[in-house]
Amino acid sequence: MENTIKTAVIPAGGWGTRFLPSTKSIPKEMFPLGGKPIILHVVEEAVASGIENIIFVVSHNKQSIESFFSPNPEVEEYFLRLGKTEEVANLKKITTLAKFSYVYTTAPFGNGGALSAARHLLRDEPFVFVWSDEIIFSANKPRIKQCMDAYYKYGKPVISAVEIKDPKIRQRYGMAELKDIDGETDIKEIVQITEKPPLGTEPSNYATHGAYILTSDVFEALDNTKPGLHNELWLSDIINTMKPKTGLLAKIITDGHYLDCGDPLSYLYSQMDYFINYSHYPEEALEKLRTGVCKINEK
Repeated sequence: MENTIKTAVIPAGGWGTRFLPSTKSIPKEMFPLGGKPIILHVVEEAVASGIENIIFVVSHNKQSIESFFSPNPEVEEYFLRLGKTEEVANLKKITTLAKFSYVYTTAPFGNGGALSAARHLLRDEPFVFVWSDEIIFSANKPRIKQCMDAYYKYGKPVISAVEIKDPKIRQRYGMAELKDIDGETDIKEIVQITEKPPLGTEPSNYATHGAYILTSDVFEALDNTKPGLHNELWLSDIINTMKPKTGLLAKIITDGHYLDCGDPLSYLYSQMDYFINYSHYPEEALEKLRTGVCKINEK
């Protein structure tokens, strides 16, 4: 198929200020979710969707990401001496999941700036852009593959959409105004995206974010988009600039389980969610929650 999507860009260049002091030396993307770093869950979803090339956009303090996805013969040899052959096979598998490339963040900064850094590695083919600190586990097809299929059907850029039921947290996201498409229930036209709208002003219950199928038209829009909130370049602003030319679709992920690891409280909730739903210890995790996770120190 022409324009088959084989490349994903994963931005991981932020400073993780909400997790300081931990992120002084450990990128938040490398924090564990279950037994794996958050970013490995994202990579595995991309690979399960057919992605073969992954471009990480990192900052100069994120060498641990490159180290994690690179071979480490000394560690492998040590575990082999201990007879841990299965563990070594799993370590080697990580390094061969895809072809990995690394570029450094450059100005303009903001979550849209990662496009500038990766631009020279992306040709005219469509590509995936997916965040490194959140995951959607889907009951059937991976979220990224669902978005790719919507792109193949309509030939327009696509963003995954999830319903944010709690109005109090909708201002964390880019909330979308949506328009129905005849014959479709979970693919809709995006009229406009409002980044981090004040409470009560959101245009719908749906946040369009997480996974994006973009075409090279996004770079023309990048050149014509000025910095916005906090004098940073926002991906939602770039996409709003691009949309009149290309159109824009939302693929609502109806079977998805959204785990947000972008701030400490959401990360804590996601850890609990993960252990209850995806770990080998669901009953133990539930029992701990039932009986009380910890005692409150009396003052």
